[in-house]
Amino acid sequence: MTYTTADLVKAELRATTDFSSTTLPTLSQVTTWIGEDSAQIDLKAGDSFEQTTYTDVIDYDFADEITLKHAPIITVNSLLYSTAVLGTTGYGLTNTAVEDTDFTVYTDRGIIAPIFTKWSGLKEGRKMLSVNYDAGYATTPLTIQKLATKMVAKRVLDTLVENDINNKSNGKSISVGSISIVKAADFGVKQYQQLTNEITDLTNQITNGTGVYRWGH
Repeated sequence: MTYTTADLVKAELRATTDFSSTTLPTLSQVTTWIGEDSAQIDLKAGDSFEQTTYTDVIDYDFADEITLKHAPIITVNSLLYSTAVLGTTGYGLTNTAVEDTDFTVYTDRGIIAPIFTKWSGLKEGRKMLSVNYDAGYATTPLTIQKLATKMVAKRVLDTLVENDINNKSNGKSISVGSISIVKAADFGVKQYQQLTNEITDLTNQITNGTGVYRWGH
């Protein structure tokens, strides 16, 4: 569950050398931040954007549409149902429904629509269906990638300022080992504020649903 890479962070900072065990911060630190900030994005969004396998056990009331918990759907791996209600002899999610024969899938919306004429013995009741499916994105959406990259880049810059505050005040170059990041005077006034604003804007796009399409989110 990572939405950016150390190379993308390097490019965002316009650094000239790769992160390594001898740079400040180290490659290990940057890799840790990538994982942390990717998880923070999921927390803010209320869901994961990474391709993930889920199993939803669903109460069924003969609705025309079954809304799964996660979207967009990448693939439905299996749909099992019971012909006996929960708590009775014979209950078990052992009957298999087949896509495009017994049901159809609206991937973006995260919806399964049963084809009622094809279901045999399905009843209304609790825990009547079990759907195993992959949802999310096989490739990280650009908005998510940009946000993760900028969040980690900000942490790199914060570390540099904390460790080289005297050079920043004097307008010298801030360096990470052999990586020259940016002139501190320019960074302090313009680029850091721009980076912060971009993080806020991208976060708002994700939380209000305009940056990445997530039906129902």
